[in-house]
Amino acid sequence: MKQARISKPNGRANSLPIDPDDVAATRRPLKEARHLPGYFYSSPEIFAAERERLFMRDWLPVGRVEELPNPGDYRTFDILGEPVLLVRNAAGALRALANVCQHRGVAVAEGAGNAKGFTCPYHAWTYDLDGRILGTPKASGLAHVDVSGCRLPELRCDTWGGFIFISFEANGPGLAEYLDADDYRAAAAYVRPEDMALVDTYTYEVEANWKLVPENLADIYHVDVIHRSTFGLTGYRPDQAAAQLNLTKYGWNKEYISGTMAPDAELLFGPAPWLADHAKGKLFAFSAFLRPSFYLFARADMVQPWMAYPLTPTRTRVTGWTCLPREFLEKPAFKEKVEILKAFARRFAEEDFSLMRAMQKGQGSRNFVRGPFHELETMIHHRINRYLDALLGDGELC
Repeated sequence: MKQARISKPNGRANSLPIDPDDVAATRRPLKEARHLPGYFYSSPEIFAAERERLFMRDWLPVGRVEELPNPGDYRTFDILGEPVLLVRNAAGALRALANVCQHRGVAVAEGAGNAKGFTCPYHAWTYDLDGRILGTPKASGLAHVDVSGCRLPELRCDTWGGFIFISFEANGPGLAEYLDADDYRAAAAYVRPEDMALVDTYTYEVEANWKLVPENLADIYHVDVIHRSTFGLTGYRPDQAAAQLNLTKYGWNKEYISGTMAPDAELLFGPAPWLADHAKGKLFAFSAFLRPSFYLFARADMVQPWMAYPLTPTRTRVTGWTCLPREFLEKPAFKEKVEILKAFARRFAEEDFSLMRAMQKGQGSRNFVRGPFHELETMIHHRINRYLDALLGDGELC
């Protein structure tokens, strides 16, 4: 197989098992192009390059601000093997810290909760809510070393639309600049995610490569096939959705017609106050993709984004958030209706996941032939080519 070469951020060359002819076939105009070959969705070498050139450089959404409302509230998680501690400090500011003790590397916190500081369970080194060292037991044994400036490494942390974002890249653009490269803030402003409250978080793992998640979410070709029993026959118009597509530098956004994400497309609480007079009425829908794998969906009554976090070349953790206008929190039968929304989210998600698992399995078959792009797969074609720019190009964030 012929191989392409990329340059890692540190300048060293690294060969990837990619046939340039395969890339060329995907680079062609939509009506002439072919999907990526199966090895792009299973290669450990490609997966390692994606980790460094996309996920370790881009801004990544990791939660909602209301999940950490009080000073001392914290939550821990891993992203591609990097342990992270997200905490609200004593002054009320959000901090993202490497959850790695600076003595032997043990995590200083687990799970979620509220704390005044963090203590490593191995040697009891303690840190404050900003990650600064507070104390080291038997300090006389460290008299030969000045640990006063020791701290948990801080990651960049910022918010937009009520979502918390982090970045492992110390020298990249700020979150505002990152979002504005695609006019993301301007495009999504009118759905007002910052004025909504989190009512459900759904996290699960699927046996599929991470790229299949945003590709599936962008696939309007499949909606009235596998989602016929959920929202596929409730006003959704694939042709109309494609017609209003706005491709951006790295992603896209679009306003279209679709029922909300509830049984029979019922607005259980009515429309969001700021969308009550929208021309599309109860069939208002909007979506916007943000690199590398965040997809924000909005309906007349909710915002429901999804994010894919790679675990292995063939396994992905997916998190979905359902957010409703704060005005809905006091409406009658609120808890009962939210349970309906939760069940529906899991129902249509499993419809997608079953197909993702099938795609992952099929693409590993010796009989797999990558097919042509359908005209309803414009977003997927655009996204894959921007992904290839980042993976094989000059390292520009994508």
